[in-house]
Amino acid sequence: MKFVVCKTPEEIGEKIAKEMIELIQDKPNAILGLATGSSPIPTYKNLIAAYAKGEASFKEVSSFNLDEYINPPFEEATYRYFMKDNLFSHVDIDLKNTHFPSKENMKEYDEEIVKAGGVDFQILGIGRDGHIGFNEPNTPFDSKTHIAELDESTRAANARFFHSLEETPTEAITMGLSTIMQARHIVMIVSDLSKVDALKALLKGEEDLMWPATVLVNHPSVEVFVTKEVFDTAK
Repeated sequence: MKFVVCKTPEEIGEKIAKEMIELIQDKPNAILGLATGSSPIPTYKNLIAAYAKGEASFKEVSSFNLDEYINPPFEEATYRYFMKDNLFSHVDIDLKNTHFPSKENMKEYDEEIVKAGGVDFQILGIGRDGHIGFNEPNTPFDSKTHIAELDESTRAANARFFHSLEETPTEAITMGLSTIMQARHIVMIVSDLSKVDALKALLKGEEDLMWPATVLVNHPSVEVFVTKEVFDTAK
């Protein structure tokens, strides 16, 4: 696990996007594992800018998103909408090649990823409690794509995207931890001081079920992009 310390979230976005563009230039039909939330937005902005400059085409790219809410109260709250708004509608990706987990495809989602050739590049954020995707504390490290009941702390953190905490979904479909671990290369973004405790758990370099992200310590190719402020606070 390599820690890449950056000054700002924008610098993180530039560096991750550069890696992704180089991958797509080398492998036009790359398989991307994508995340939502505020952390990857600077990365997506840089990908859009690269596409606008003619530096990358997404025509042959396929994507598999980490997760999706169950029964969100309005379309704008779905992660499919988020991805269209923050990336897909601004580049030339074929929407037929974009995939999201659901109740209907949950049992086949892992198999679909394998059939596509496996994820080449997986983007992850991290929750205050160390969750990745919606794999909450005590999720088995061998878990596959599944329905997750969201912890109250997770719902509280995501309530800003809804009109109230009561409206925030209580369940989601998420790639499992073992699903995520199958990706060939993984980048994690840690750019908020509220994630300091989760980063501390990662810095220990030991697996801990209470901190789901620690499953990554045994992955052969992980980069953790972290702002200097967060890194210095966690040390």
